[in-house]
Amino acid sequence: MVNINAKFNRCLKMIEKYPQAFVVGKGSTENEILEVENRLQVTLPPMYREFLRKFSYLATHDEEIWGISPSNNQLDIVFRHQKYNEELLSSSQSEVPSHLLAIQMEDFNSSLTCLDLNAMTYNDQEAKVCFHPIDAQPYYADSFTQVLFEVCDSAVSSYLDDAANIPSSTIEKVSEIKTERKDVYSEAKALIYEHPELSEFGEALSDAELELIEKELKITLPKSYVTFMKEFGGGKFGDNIFFTMFNDELVKTNLELYHPKDHEHALSKHLVAVYFDDLEEFYACLDFKNVMNGEPKIVYREENVPEEDYDDRDAFKSFSDFLYYIIQDTIDVNS
Repeated sequence: MVNINAKFNRCLKMIEKYPQAFVVGKGSTENEILEVENRLQVTLPPMYREFLRKFSYLATHDEEIWGISPSNNQLDIVFRHQKYNEELLSSSQSEVPSHLLAIQMEDFNSSLTCLDLNAMTYNDQEAKVCFHPIDAQPYYADSFTQVLFEVCDSAVSSYLDDAANIPSSTIEKVSEIKTERKDVYSEAKALIYEHPELSEFGEALSDAELELIEKELKITLPKSYVTFMKEFGGGKFGDNIFFTMFNDELVKTNLELYHPKDHEHALSKHLVAVYFDDLEEFYACLDFKNVMNGEPKIVYREENVPEEDYDDRDAFKSFSDFLYYIIQDTIDVNS
């Protein structure tokens, strides 16, 4: 199951790291949140309450998440609910059901994105998300945090796409963060040892086990990845999954990606997946078509996406750079 708190924290980090991509409030008090509950006659899900406490509301270049904003009715959840219901009644339609809490409006069809307060999830921390009027598919997402994550991820992607076209030394891409170091692998290793509470790495691999991986996948593993597997053997750091050789996980995963049974598009065989992010559902792969100084770059891939759809200009220079970024990001998210 997805760690919903970790996913929420990932959203906080995106907003903190790329403030240019967001308009947010200063956060709401408990009394302000209670007033919203009273006026709407609802009990807000805890994760949405936490969002209100942190930001009050959120807007990007093309999306909004309504909250508490008395000075801007466009972003105020109470005003938007009342206005929408007034419009429904004026056209002789029924009001929005009381168990649906609208947090967005879809511009293309004026439908509402709603938290279904009768469908709580994640130990009652969250509510499932649906559209009103009801869409053919009953639920769009399993939590408010999933919607927040999609909004934040889209905003950051758009910001970085725009920034890529602006020559500026102040624009810092993910792949360039913390990588201009003499021994980035040693720094990543030190951080792992400093945070045993996040580390669930397995047993170190032997030379024979590494040779088996190379034989099965028909590749020569780079030095930085070999060092990592000899010292840590893969496993988990926080919610990050580095493939291990327990039950031949690393080899089997790649062979399944090369020969998918349920998808049209396979993983290209010049790529070897070494990591999976179950929050964003992507693989990090060694790219053996893009090698510098014996080190393949690390690129991201999703299931069933054709290779020609990817732009790898933001690839990590090496596994060491990728490892450092993931370890440092995980520490930041959990701090």
